[in-house]
Amino acid sequence: MARYIWSVFLLCILAAGMQAQTGRKRIVEHPGFVTANTSEIEIKKIILTDEHTQVDAVMYGRAGTPAVISSKTCLRTETQDFRLREAGVVSIDGTTVPELIPETGHLNVVLSFAPVPVGVHEVDFVEPEAGWTIWGVQLSRKEPYVYVPTFLTTDRPKRSNELPEPGFHVGKAIVNGYVLGYEADMALQMGLEYSDGIFASPWKEEIHVHQDGLFHFEVDLIQPTLASMKVNGAELKVFLVPGEELTVYVDLPLLSMSAARVLKGHYGKRQKAWFDGAAEQINTELATEGTSRALKAYQAVDRNLWEREPVAGMIKEDMRIVAPVCERLRSTARLDSDDRKILKDIKIEEIRDYILRKEADLRMQVARLESMGGAVIAVLDEKVSGADILPQIISSHKDHAVLVDFWATWCGPCKKSMKAILPLKKKLADEDIVYVYLTGPSSPENVWMSDLKEMTGVHYRLTDAQWKYLCSTYGVTAIPAYLIISHDGKLQRRYVGFPGNDELEKELRRAMGE
Repeated sequence: MARYIWSVFLLCILAAGMQAQTGRKRIVEHPGFVTANTSEIEIKKIILTDEHTQVDAVMYGRAGTPAVISSKTCLRTETQDFRLREAGVVSIDGTTVPELIPETGHLNVVLSFAPVPVGVHEVDFVEPEAGWTIWGVQLSRKEPYVYVPTFLTTDRPKRSNELPEPGFHVGKAIVNGYVLGYEADMALQMGLEYSDGIFASPWKEEIHVHQDGLFHFEVDLIQPTLASMKVNGAELKVFLVPGEELTVYVDLPLLSMSAARVLKGHYGKRQKAWFDGAAEQINTELATEGTSRALKAYQAVDRNLWEREPVAGMIKEDMRIVAPVCERLRSTARLDSDDRKILKDIKIEEIRDYILRKEADLRMQVARLESMGGAVIAVLDEKVSGADILPQIISSHKDHAVLVDFWATWCGPCKKSMKAILPLKKKLADEDIVYVYLTGPSSPENVWMSDLKEMTGVHYRLTDAQWKYLCSTYGVTAIPAYLIISHDGKLQRRYVGFPGNDELEKELRRAMGE
């Protein structure tokens, strides 16, 4: 009997040990997260044990790009960093020969970190040297918890003016919003992009998000317009109505996860935002399906209205007349006397009023940014190519010396040079000098936008073809590189590598005609 009891006791101990052994390993498949400022890596799985924390991820990029990660990469909580230990096919700090991103554009990688203890429910995945973070990666819940006010999720009566009247109607669309799930330490880049049918290229505007997640913007429109709100790497389509107000409640985790390639299958059809105000039905459908039956019906009625003669002929003729006016306005942010004479001759009053509103808005933006000494984001039409690129960039800076700086967000020497030149820029602050910064698509747009917060000058993010043409034509074999353009628009000097403030000051003064 005693032997039997002892055997049972041993079996219980063994079972408990096996259970404890099993309890040390926890697998989190497709962990949810709050937001990310990178699209270059996504997490598929996390395995937590007492020995290490394994992150199975996917790295994305152009075929042939080396898979490299910093040794400072970590999983971060409020009180502790869990550092990267091993990286498999990924080279840590480039000290070993890395795998290359294959033709598929993605590479499966396994990263090993110091063990995250039991009781930690979420971590941030941080690569400090590249500047990216995935915030709020979930270790206990399937997705981050976000409080959505109950009045948004309960049935509400539909507004009587759900669909706007088709046709031209110039006015401001006013948007108030809340980013649910946002915290002040998150690097959130938010912007609006839309095409109005009058100007050739789309409008892009930054949206400032306050620490409590509130945001507000107003845009002049000539007709109800489908716009895109960009939130880090995610996109939310919104239907804006001139003269109407809309309140948007954005579920940041759901929106972010719906844009992630490894998670979009789980979250793509979930409702990512709630609305109160103009075109609620259309906007709710867009936030859930990405498409809207109500919007398609509205657009069919709108097209039918504009395709009727003589209105269709009048619009076509007015658009032909104002096209060069709009192009000059985008380039210089002002209308000259000849442009104003042209606008007086067009037949559709709403088009003229809209262009005048846009001019007033552009002039105000330029004045505000210049007075703050901040970064001015300029847009070069993708159609501008070849020998027209540089003249187009410097065309609005006549009678000024121009320092053109070729750089990239990932270029350490470029950023060091930018800091080194700050005393010179301060010394020459009262001189007629414009600082133009050019980068290409190798600088991720969200990182580029973030870097501009600490910079001044006029900034262009060029297409790959535009960047390569300028580099080839002006002998930019490495960055940073610089061109100095004299006050009469002629190329005066070229440098590959930072030449020092004394040299730049001498040439800039010469470029001003001193």
